[in-house]
Amino acid sequence: MGAALRHASYSPIIREMLDYSCAVFDAAGQLVAQGEFIPAQLGAMSLVVQATLRRHGPSIAPGDVFVSNDPYEGGAHTPDVNVIRPVFVARGAPRGGPPALLGWVGTVAHQVDFGGPNPGTEGADNRQVFGEGLILPPVRLATARGPQADLVALIGANVRDPVSTLADLRAQVAACRIGEARLLEIAEHHGPATVRRAFAALLDHAERRTRAALAALPDGEAEAEGFLDDDGAGGPPTRFQARLTKTGDRLTVDLSGSAGQVPGGLNNPWASTRACVAYLVRAVAGSDIPANDGALRPVTIVCPEGSILHPRRPAAVSVRHLTCQRLADTMIRAAARLWPDLPVAGHFVGFFSLMAEGPSPRTGRSVVLQDVVGGGTGAHGPRRLHAQGTAGPGGGPGGMTMPGGDGLDAVDTHMSNVGLLSAEVCELEYPWRLVRSELVPGSAGRGRWSGGLGLRRTYEVLAAAQPVVLYCEQTDQRWRPWGAAGGGDGRPTRLIVRDPAGRRIVVASKATVILEPGSTVTIVTGGGGGYGDPRVAGS
Repeated sequence: MGAALRHASYSPIIREMLDYSCAVFDAAGQLVAQGEFIPAQLGAMSLVVQATLRRHGPSIAPGDVFVSNDPYEGGAHTPDVNVIRPVFVARGAPRGGPPALLGWVGTVAHQVDFGGPNPGTEGADNRQVFGEGLILPPVRLATARGPQADLVALIGANVRDPVSTLADLRAQVAACRIGEARLLEIAEHHGPATVRRAFAALLDHAERRTRAALAALPDGEAEAEGFLDDDGAGGPPTRFQARLTKTGDRLTVDLSGSAGQVPGGLNNPWASTRACVAYLVRAVAGSDIPANDGALRPVTIVCPEGSILHPRRPAAVSVRHLTCQRLADTMIRAAARLWPDLPVAGHFVGFFSLMAEGPSPRTGRSVVLQDVVGGGTGAHGPRRLHAQGTAGPGGGPGGMTMPGGDGLDAVDTHMSNVGLLSAEVCELEYPWRLVRSELVPGSAGRGRWSGGLGLRRTYEVLAAAQPVVLYCEQTDQRWRPWGAAGGGDGRPTRLIVRDPAGRRIVVASKATVILEPGSTVTIVTGGGGGYGDPRVAGS
């Protein structure tokens, strides 16, 4: 499914930067299997399928394809568009009766623009979700008779680049068709009843493995706090608190100490918060445990509605990924305090993004550029491995120790997994020049093992004056990537905008600015935190 989506899509953010995900669900909408794509997307997708079942129920039929991006019906933010398809089988149905629902296949892809006042749809300055582009509750994109032409026309009329957006939606539909075909092949070979039993067994297996991993850990409680630079509207820093309590084979993740929902677009919908917790569980319990909804059964999440991590409609959410990154970082820090066998330092979680609209040098039509720039990951100390050979704090008989190591340079971390836009694609597709893209020496925290390096990237505007949406995090010295066990902190993020004469334009970390041709935008991302005493040999 993923390969088909990538090769059939038009937009570089999908085919080059790989901002998409694919998954399989059982008939009730439980996530059974997923590709290793974007954690923030996949952990949320099952809620979209379940919302579709609630809304459409018995009317769901073979050949249906549903589309949804509603952040308050299982979605993340409006540019992440879910396309899902029910899979029906005839075998097992009564003779002459209707086909039986076997399961679902689904894709979610980041559409580079889905309407709204800002190019790229996103913006921390949004005040309500109604200003964040076209919102689609779960509705039919197609039936067995073909596409819903009126809906397709409606979508095309509301986006800046309908050619790319509609092509990318068709690519998502094609990927779902491939997923459906492969699932039907398995059902034909083994029988639908066996497939259903396999779905249930996979969910139960993930639950058992997660419970066993948790049971191997010491009981206890620990907490950590983290901050965003502001509230998305120029207000004060926004606080997160994560308290982890582990008892027996269960884990409670209490996020109730976090800030209330904020006026800007930093609010994190419930589905995305749930996805962050799923990521934490995978990091703690071991990466070889199937990443499905069964792994969350031993976990209780405490997160009151009305908070930044469980906002009420119509709170704005379009840059919720900044919050996802900080939440994941805060929970990992709490886990490292609770279990010393999880020896990690903090990653860069500033997540810089640039979005702009302009004429394509290749086609001449209006297109939307988006680039995402990562930084360094934190170093890690020696880590006990499970007997099965996977990293995790449980250890156990027959396990071994993985040596400590430096962080990775210039990568997207935690809840995201997006690649950099290449200079060649940037300059071929968009009226921008990539002037510089280089690692930043000295940006990481030193330690016995040092953090990964950040990245310096400079873009030059080539087309006529245009609005440019910029946002990033970790610009405040107080919230730098944290070192651990005596290691140093990584450097904060820096955002530098200059006019054509080279004069610096003062901008906030989240801003929309009008830039003339010859203006430049430079982002300098932070490195990861170091781990261990830097005076020890091997630093």
